[in-house]
Amino acid sequence: MPLPLTEQVLRRLAEASARPVSGEELARSLGVTRSAVWKAVEGLRRAGYSVVSLPGRGYRLEPERRGVRPGEVLAHLGTRWLGRAVRYFESVDSTNRQADRWAEAGAPEGALVVADRQVRGRGRRNRSWYAHPGGSLLLSLVLRPQAPAAQVPLLTYAAAAALAEALARWVEESAIAIKWPNDVLLGGRKAAGILLEMRTEGALPAHVVVGVGVNVQVPSRAFPPELTTSATSVSDWCTPPGPDRLDVLCAFLERFEDLYEAFGRDGFAPVRAAWERWFRHRRQPVRIHAPSGLLEGRALGLDADGAFLVERSDGSRARVVAGDLELASTREP
Repeated sequence: MPLPLTEQVLRRLAEASARPVSGEELARSLGVTRSAVWKAVEGLRRAGYSVVSLPGRGYRLEPERRGVRPGEVLAHLGTRWLGRAVRYFESVDSTNRQADRWAEAGAPEGALVVADRQVRGRGRRNRSWYAHPGGSLLLSLVLRPQAPAAQVPLLTYAAAAALAEALARWVEESAIAIKWPNDVLLGGRKAAGILLEMRTEGALPAHVVVGVGVNVQVPSRAFPPELTTSATSVSDWCTPPGPDRLDVLCAFLERFEDLYEAFGRDGFAPVRAAWERWFRHRRQPVRIHAPSGLLEGRALGLDADGAFLVERSDGSRARVVAGDLELASTREP
């Protein structure tokens, strides 16, 4: 599906950066009238973008406001295929639900859904997910991996490692950690979560949706009272002004594309290595709330097939494939 004209104009202006682009040039390259270009520019202005008209030179997009609309994503994204088909929503029930619907309708591999706001966002076990409009990055990807359905959940580790590596462009590495199974922490507080959902056809996945929520520029006062001691934002760990949502989106997709391809080509080993780099809780006492009951011991990391390893007090090891980790020293939820 071709981009709406407004998004095409936004992409051309974003690609031009500080260089003005004439209405005539835009009209000719897009195959439309100058009047249509003017209407598209007015639409961008109504959406909050600062598009300056320079007499005799054309239009220039000022960098005052950047969002995650398709025109901007495609202008800045450096991937080969991931995120190249984009759907954007100002407000949506859930980006994962929208991605699932799109996948059912035939969305291509790597299709991306982004939103400024979601009203029914959720995490694992149907927990609610807080998102600050305009400050939280909300995205979902449609994937069609050529792997047995039993191996697909390992992509959660790939997404977490990719996000940790992306954030290291702006945040000191020592502050970044992955908390098993699906959270990315900054300074011990949750900054991002990942939710993988899959539809299967027999033993194979029909499609997979990977949802990611990142607190990029969320003021501390904006978090609900129950989250003020457990949640944080990327902006709290960067020299101001820090990255915006578009920065984090592009950095994450570029790294995740590499890890996803490595997973398809070489299996779990490269993903495991990338994940272990950011796992900071090795040898720490933990409690795992697993379906089979409470497990206590010391965290060891992942084994070769993705199970989480815990060493019990008697020296024996337990393999856990699902559950919630609590750091026993801090009783972190």
